[in-house]
Amino acid sequence: MKALPMPRSLLPATLTLLTAMPALAEVPTVVADLPVAQSLTAQVMGELGTPDLLLDRSADPHHAQLRPSQARAVANADLVIWTSAALSPWMAEVVDSLAEGATLELATVDGTRHAPFADGAMFEAGDDDHDHDDHDHDHDSDTADAYDPHLWLEPANAAVWLDAIAGQLAAMDPEHAETYAENARAAAAQLEGLRAEIGQILQPVGDAGLIMHHNAYGYFARAFGLNVLGTVTGGDAADPGAARIAALRHDLQDAGAVCIFPEGNHPSGFVALVAEGTDMRIGAPLDPAGMLGEPGPDLYAQTMRGLAQVIADCVAGD
Repeated sequence: MKALPMPRSLLPATLTLLTAMPALAEVPTVVADLPVAQSLTAQVMGELGTPDLLLDRSADPHHAQLRPSQARAVANADLVIWTSAALSPWMAEVVDSLAEGATLELATVDGTRHAPFADGAMFEAGDDDHDHDDHDHDHDSDTADAYDPHLWLEPANAAVWLDAIAGQLAAMDPEHAETYAENARAAAAQLEGLRAEIGQILQPVGDAGLIMHHNAYGYFARAFGLNVLGTVTGGDAADPGAARIAALRHDLQDAGAVCIFPEGNHPSGFVALVAEGTDMRIGAPLDPAGMLGEPGPDLYAQTMRGLAQVIADCVAGD
């Protein structure tokens, strides 16, 4: 039987109804800038999808230049999750110029705890590379010098970000909203266990004096009661000058420094220069942003646990 033509009076209403219907739900394509951000996002997405990681292993989060393929990944993503304009000013420019989908800057998520860079004589003495005395320490400011941007080293911030990532994904993909929420809750519970585990690893460290490669460990030190006396370089890991190295070597013995730590994606020569002629032990390289780890949902915990174990091993003399 031949179908009857649709009356012309019904055509506009039918077309309006069709265009008003939402598109079939699909899991968003997601790009995350740092391994730690990718790891937290992967935990929230679970089996629904895998977020792409923007930066390669050994890349410097402070300074980077994207390859064409990386730029295309940002442009084509439904969601770009990135850590902080204070940590990666170059990433702010990338997001502004390339991202066509939604974006989520984790540092601006409500509930994120911001703190100023650590300061004091051992951080500032002889620093001819950077002057952190002029930080305004306004925790709500978006300026690059206002706060220490290594925010993920405070587990409480990671927990806040899990919820924010789940909320953003749920808004874009309502069909899987409950899955994202459940995954975020499970990941937050694992964070509580991780915090307790790290506390146990670091318990023998006590108040042993520590010297870090750069000024990135304030959140970790506050969260777990570590005594970080100072850093070899300034806040963004730029190479130290001769004056800073000389000042540090002069003051270390009196300060009671026990261990000094290089970082995995920076030359260790400056650490060796500072430690030369002192009783300090040189620890294994630290990897605060997980740049040397295997990307994936387990990386965040492995990064945090790894920091604790390296510190504990050095203090114990292992």
